[in-house]
Amino acid sequence: MKMMKNKHIGFIVALSIPLLILIGLTVKPLWALTYGDDITLVTVPVDPRDLLYGDYVTLRYEIEEVPKNEISTAILKKIDKRSNYNELTVYGTLVQQGDVYVLDNLSDEKPTGSIYLTGKLNGYDYQNVDGVKVHSINFGLDRYYVPENTGKELEDLSARGQLVAHLKVKNGYGILKEITTVK
Repeated sequence: MKMMKNKHIGFIVALSIPLLILIGLTVKPLWALTYGDDITLVTVPVDPRDLLYGDYVTLRYEIEEVPKNEISTAILKKIDKRSNYNELTVYGTLVQQGDVYVLDNLSDEKPTGSIYLTGKLNGYDYQNVDGVKVHSINFGLDRYYVPENTGKELEDLSARGQLVAHLKVKNGYGILKEITTVK
């Protein structure tokens, strides 16, 4: 009888672990959606279609391209110690300017008391279209799925710089809620 009871407990534990892991994966996004700050970022979409995934827009943000001369020497030294393919976790503090948020400060230490996004800073720099050496940061907000046959319209709007992204941000974690046209 005791052995049968132990089998039942083992079975319940075996079923509970995957369920708890799945529930745990939803906690951070739900926490950000419920208690996060609403922010708006300027976007630059890149690609509207994928045959396997359907229509989506790949987004780039102005805050993801940081001039090298605006990055602290401490962060640059940490990047130099790594190979070019390794990334450094950074925290981008955001401030509101008009209707959108812009990058105010980039740090390798988690800020307190401000709105920030956690991202990965690439170890290599490149020249942007203005000829400025920049580093790229990936904040993990680059893909937005859209209804079928609407990706081309968004691509055209993005080519004209007429899209902004609306996010919820909590403790460095951002959820992309929607993209809209610039008013």
